Amino acid sequence: MGRGLVAALVVLTGCAELGVITDGTSISVGKPNNGYLVDARRLPDHGDGYTTRQVWLDRKNRFGTDELIDLVTGVARRMATQVRGVKLVVADLSSQGGGGAFAFHRSHQSGRDADLLYYMRDTDGKPFEPDAMHVFDARGVAKDGSGITIDVTRTWMLVKELVAAPEAPVQFIFMYEPIAQLLLDHAKQAGEPEAVIARARRALKQPGDSARHDDHMHVRVYCSKSDRAYGCVDIGPMELLAERDAERSQLLELIGAVVAHGDDSPSVAMTATSSPGVEAGALAPASMHSLLRTRADRIDLRAWH
Repeated sequence: MGRGLVAALVVLTGCAELGVITDGTSISVGKPNNGYLVDARRLPDHGDGYTTRQVWLDRKNRFGTDELIDLVTGVARRMATQVRGVKLVVADLSSQGGGGAFAFHRSHQSGRDADLLYYMRDTDGKPFEPDAMHVFDARGVAKDGSGITIDVTRTWMLVKELVAAPEAPVQFIFMYEPIAQLLLDHAKQAGEPEAVIARARRALKQPGDSARHDDHMHVRVYCSKSDRAYGCVDIGPMELLAERDAERSQLLELIGAVVAHGDDSPSVAMTATSSPGVEAGALAPASMHSLLRTRADRIDLRAWH
């Protein structure tokens, strides 16, 4: 039985928990705060560039869509080539079947959410792998008096990897706004490209209807195209997905021009230099901005229920 037919039956009958057999690929159904998972994929407890502490292993929320797991493992692997000595600490994803019964969260129900701890430094300023979440103030200093601080440089590198990751388009990185500002200010001082900073700014949001995420960051990916066809629902702006789709189209056009004319032809050069996506990070169409019905730094998802 084909994946599409099985997914349709699952959506129509609500029988995900009955052990319906699919082709093995994951299916995210419903909204992040009201959904479930079919054929979820488990994130290994430890991997190249990342680890997980026992407190989150015990909760068993180690599951997500294929796209989310690819994102986490891919980003962690690339971070490992840039960050030496410490690994990214991954906290909760979703339970094996999704839903809210074991989520420990209002969201994390449809396999598209992952909690990541900030990179941190100890009281001596040395990078370390935390075994717990620490609540940080607007300066990035832990409120518990431990002297722990957010490693702004490495955490910015993580955000930059997430918003550019090829594995899956990131819709949101939920984060306490003062911490987001620390990262963006660092990026500007470091001379990061304006397009990269702008994309990060669009992804970084402090939720207005849940915890402010001053002790971890919460990453959410868009529904995949196939999952959207069978019941996956995105909540909120679609701008970053539109940017990624535009970039993909521009890249395909460029590849087609290279194949047809060779990499030194005038038409290829014109394609590469005249495409706003290639040159400036794929700015979204102006019409997409009408979807951003929120302040630049905060977002209340209740408006999209």
